[in-house]
Amino acid sequence: MKRQKTLARIAAALLLVIVLASCALAADIASEVRRLNREAPSLDGFSGADALVWLKSHEFKMLVDGAMEEYVLQIVMIGENIPDSWKEFRIPVPSNGTLQIEEASWYNPMLVMKEGDLSVRQERLAGGALVYVVQTPVDAIGRVLVLATRTTYPRRFGADAMIPMAGSLPIWEQNVTVEVPGALNLIWEGRFVTEPVIRKYDDGRSEYRWNIMNQEPWHGEGFVEFKRPFVAFSFKHGILQSLSEMDAYARAFPSLSLPTVASGADKNKAGVRLMQWLSDPMRSLSGFPKDYIRAPEEIPPIGPWSQWEQTLLLNKWLTALGWETRVWWQALTDLSDESPATKDLWAAPVLELTTPANKKVWYQAGQTSDFGVTAPSVAGSTLYTRGEDAYEKQTVSAGSASNHKLALLWVLTLEDTGGAEGTLTVDVTGGWTELLSNGVLPPKKGLSDFLRRRINFALPGMVLTPKEVISTRTGYKLFFDVRCAPGIVLGDSMLLRLPGSIPSRVGEMIGRESTYTFRFPFIIDQKVRMKMPAGYRLLQSPPLKNIGEGTKAVLKESITHWPKKAELVADSTWTVKTRNVDEMLAMILREELAASLRWPVLDLPFRK
Repeated sequence: MKRQKTLARIAAALLLVIVLASCALAADIASEVRRLNREAPSLDGFSGADALVWLKSHEFKMLVDGAMEEYVLQIVMIGENIPDSWKEFRIPVPSNGTLQIEEASWYNPMLVMKEGDLSVRQERLAGGALVYVVQTPVDAIGRVLVLATRTTYPRRFGADAMIPMAGSLPIWEQNVTVEVPGALNLIWEGRFVTEPVIRKYDDGRSEYRWNIMNQEPWHGEGFVEFKRPFVAFSFKHGILQSLSEMDAYARAFPSLSLPTVASGADKNKAGVRLMQWLSDPMRSLSGFPKDYIRAPEEIPPIGPWSQWEQTLLLNKWLTALGWETRVWWQALTDLSDESPATKDLWAAPVLELTTPANKKVWYQAGQTSDFGVTAPSVAGSTLYTRGEDAYEKQTVSAGSASNHKLALLWVLTLEDTGGAEGTLTVDVTGGWTELLSNGVLPPKKGLSDFLRRRINFALPGMVLTPKEVISTRTGYKLFFDVRCAPGIVLGDSMLLRLPGSIPSRVGEMIGRESTYTFRFPFIIDQKVRMKMPAGYRLLQSPPLKNIGEGTKAVLKESITHWPKKAELVADSTWTVKTRNVDEMLAMILREELAASLRWPVLDLPFRK
């Protein structure tokens, strides 16, 4: 009886400690919400943003058992719409580690009162990995979201991570803090970040702290290359050290049974069939970042798998088929022997394949292009692999402009009323697949909205009805039925506007005065083939552009009307053969950009 009372007192004491800790956390968060509501600017000042991240804070330290602990606090002011990235997302629990969601709620920003909780549930993946699924209800619109998590990663024996310092939303304040035990040194590097403030403690510990204010959104590397800001750190350094850990994981990856699709005497064809089988969307793990990867014991035998997992799985399978394979690692930045040895600086594994027919190619699981065509996500990137005594480094060619072509073909029939109907075919190849759809095949559902968000059309009231999406050897094609009103008719006169367009990401060139780098060389090709009512003649052709002849950036326009055939043919082709832009080429490109923006609003006068 006495022992039971003692246990009861201990349990009550522990419960009291937990309650007091929870109250302290709630008070700290309420204090932060109050401070940020006072200091952060209004969301109205961030054009086009659905939300403003008031605070994003990461704190790292090493625990006595060698595990790494990461505490993350995010406080987000939501506007009139919940951003896609916050509607539903998943937080993986590390293998053999722990994850605690200490706060998942929303606050009234004016009253600084907690008004509700986010939906949080556990989900067990095939293979056994555990994730938390977090959903934001519509009740949180106009409120402040708070998400606080504490994660432990076993046997890290240090602090080791890469923290992106920009995302899809603007960030007002962000902090990264790393606690370093006295006997250890922190190796770090960053992009677009300032030097950390280093604080020394009497017990020998050091604390490194980065603080970044008012960070603009980052929407991918872009049309004009803009690398993502980051800070990376580790207690270890060197490319070889990091590659050794990655290679160890690749070797430990389980050798699953070959699918039946890989059977047959011809090992070359069997390997290609295997890649096609693996590219089926049903075998891809959705709702997770591309670099999500599970522990070897958590890899499910029949999928679905992440992109990293698919690439390493394919490496094992192709080796079993007699292919010569080699795993390279795609780096997020140029590395050196002094770089922190964190695995987070690797963007993805890439396979160098030598087929049984002795053909060498680069391949990455999930690419939209066929086997034999270098994935757009790999083209132009820097790869590393471990050799016998040193690492090897290779830069993959970005290819020529013809490898990265965006082509729009309009085939229309114009009516006497000025209305028109017909088809639009959009041919997307190479780097454009990565830029428009992150390298995946867009679904037919919602295809019109997908295209309008990425390409600006000047014709008002145009109706695009999706017909088909097909994969091609180097990308994909989108097919639409079109109904529009390009002509304004008054008596025997008509003013006809060309149904042109311009990719919205091209606007990243605006304001570029000197040197910059394109993500890839490119071609933007627009063609209009229009059958017109009989009897019209073109009164005056608009001034057409022919810019950059003899340089690496050429724009050519042509408009031809055949009255007897009652046909109009219009073409605009913009070819840029280099990624690197100097001051002289930048001047030419500014003129070509102005002409490209003008093409969709050209008006042609006709009369009967």
